[in-house]
Amino acid sequence: MVYLLLALLFIALPGTRDSVQSMFGGERADFWFTMTVIGTVLLLLELLVENVNSVAMRRDITRHESKVNELKAKLYDHQIDQRDRDVRPGNTTAVPSTYAHSAPTFTPPAPAPGSIPRTGTSVPPPSAVDLPPSAVPPTTTPYPNEPYPNDPPRV
Repeated sequence: MVYLLLALLFIALPGTRDSVQSMFGGERADFWFTMTVIGTVLLLLELLVENVNSVAMRRDITRHESKVNELKAKLYDHQIDQRDRDVRPGNTTAVPSTYAHSAPTFTPPAPAPGSIPRTGTSVPPPSAVDLPPSAVPPTTTPYPNEPYPNDPPRV
């Protein structure tokens, strides 16, 4: 767009044409001016085609989005109708006996070959006796009448 404006200014202002004629000479200036006009027309045509294509793509996207919204609305209406049909009194569906209150069964997976089999007992968590001295929190303050160093001051 900026190049198009510069080219239009170059074409429209006679002072610019005169300065180009003085730089290139008489016959060469007309050639470059003609090439500038042709380039400006091509650039204008390219910008117009690009904008028309952009508008067409936006319209196409809008049309597709509206179609998707219509399909979503139809699906929602269908789901509401289906739910209303299922909730109405008098509509009972029989549950097959194979599905009626069967307790799920769990079979543990077989241990991997060469692994140590589990016996079903778990290891208890470590007690304070098993922990190193730095991990056991103190139960008394270092000095009997003073609070912990990180406690807020008493008011």
